[in-house]
Amino acid sequence: MKFLKTNIIIGFTLLFLAAPKLQSQTVEALGRLSADSIAIGQHLLFELNLKVPGGFKVDWPQWGDTLTGNLEILQQGQTEVLPVDKDGNMIMRQQLVLTSFDTGWVYIPGIDIQFAPEGDTIFYAAQSNPLMLRVGTIAVDTTASFKPIKNIESAPITLAEVLPWIIGILGIAAILFAIVWFYMRRRNKPVTLAPILKPQIPPHLLALEQLEELRHQKLWQNGRVKEYYTGLSDIIRAYIEARFPVNAIEMTTHEILSGLQTSGINHEAMSKLANALELADLVKFAKAQPSPMENDLSISHLVDFVNESHAVAQIDNEAEKEEVS
Repeated sequence: MKFLKTNIIIGFTLLFLAAPKLQSQTVEALGRLSADSIAIGQHLLFELNLKVPGGFKVDWPQWGDTLTGNLEILQQGQTEVLPVDKDGNMIMRQQLVLTSFDTGWVYIPGIDIQFAPEGDTIFYAAQSNPLMLRVGTIAVDTTASFKPIKNIESAPITLAEVLPWIIGILGIAAILFAIVWFYMRRRNKPVTLAPILKPQIPPHLLALEQLEELRHQKLWQNGRVKEYYTGLSDIIRAYIEARFPVNAIEMTTHEILSGLQTSGINHEAMSKLANALELADLVKFAKAQPSPMENDLSISHLVDFVNESHAVAQIDNEAEKEEVS
């Protein structure tokens, strides 16, 4: 009996000493879906994030074939570790590709992530927020009858078919005229040296510099959240317009994402861009109040998108040069 009382006293003493240490350091878990509803069999992303002080030991969850119930895990991304601020905090994150073949509402409970402070042997749990996902069916008109196959009909030649040829011939004639005119004008003109132009900063380096400058301004930390997300949106739109054939500055978020579908950018980078732009739209119209963790993630997502999309664009440029040579 005396031995049991001694163990109880020691246990309460350890908990009392550990409590102030945990209260002084913030640990936050966050789960998010790339969409709140999907069609049956459609894929979506689930991202799990943990903000934790550097030096903490973390026991990251191990996944099986399903996340919960009938929500299947198709692919598991690598667990990334990103620095967040000068206080030494870091963000751990992982993305899972999910799908479901059962219709209805799917409840995703909070996920426990075990952690222990530096130098401590006792593990604690941070639980992410629960989520809801709706899985719908694909509508099929069962009352419609099968239609017969139509015969091939020959269509008359239209102006739209001939017009490109006319424009091409006129264009070639204009080029030849310009070459002759330029040659005749330059034949007796003295040679002048072209002015030395300052090298332009590549779009991806300019975007990364602007994002880092925006981070140092600490706008959202001073209550200027809308101005912070406006800056994020303007910087990334200018980068996309300079790097890809997309008029991003004048487009909506949906139009930008559609315009980049054929650019070769991987699905993970596109998902990061979509999350940041959609959250910026919600803040712009006062429909969301993002948490500090979401503010940090938005700029980190856009930095990742610039680096990954620049690599894709660089590979395309090198391939074009090889084809020309």
